[in-house]
Amino acid sequence: MSLRILGMADLHDRSEMLDLLKDVDADIIAFCGDLHNASAPDQARPVAGALARIGPPVLIVPGNMDHRDVVPGLWKDAGLRMIHGASIRCKGYGFLGLGGMVMRDPKRLGNPGRYYHREEDVYDLLSRAYRDASDVKSVIVITHQPPRGSRDTIYTGERTGSLGMRRFVEKHQPQLLLCGHIHEDRGEALIGRTRIINVGELRRGHAALIDLNDDVRVKWIDLC
Repeated sequence: MSLRILGMADLHDRSEMLDLLKDVDADIIAFCGDLHNASAPDQARPVAGALARIGPPVLIVPGNMDHRDVVPGLWKDAGLRMIHGASIRCKGYGFLGLGGMVMRDPKRLGNPGRYYHREEDVYDLLSRAYRDASDVKSVIVITHQPPRGSRDTIYTGERTGSLGMRRFVEKHQPQLLLCGHIHEDRGEALIGRTRIINVGELRRGHAALIDLNDDVRVKWIDLC
């Protein structure tokens, strides 16, 4: 069964970029976090509404700049489907999601407003979500942070992806993992049979159109 996904991430409240995507033909939107920029509800609400109005159903995970005390209710009211630590079936595919990022400083892990994780939490959360979607033909993972070693290189040359996520992908080999977060490392990679796609920074006009059938085909979108 074929499926066309519009993959986006890292809008950081630049809602005017969404107007340029209204004519894109897609079955579903996968938004990989940082829709907002640590904004309060009054600023975040119209951005969430603009994303919902593009047309296709939206599956979304929170980024490190989407605050836990703001987005869950606001996104639900806008009609966005958050799949953080959860799974959903759509058009014969299983989608599972994990937002936020690994935080190695234990003092910051306790921040109640942020989606911060330990590495072992990343693996456990994804594994639990996978159990509810593993019997479908194809599994697609939507995350904010990339796996370690796959489209996760920052400007200093350091690899900053999640080791727990890498471990999950190596064990379960989903067909596709869509991510964002690392603005400067847009592109594709492979972990075994799993295609990793960092969809790029929508704030700068970058997104990706992914066609799924027996294989994965990517068309890069550059709005600017």
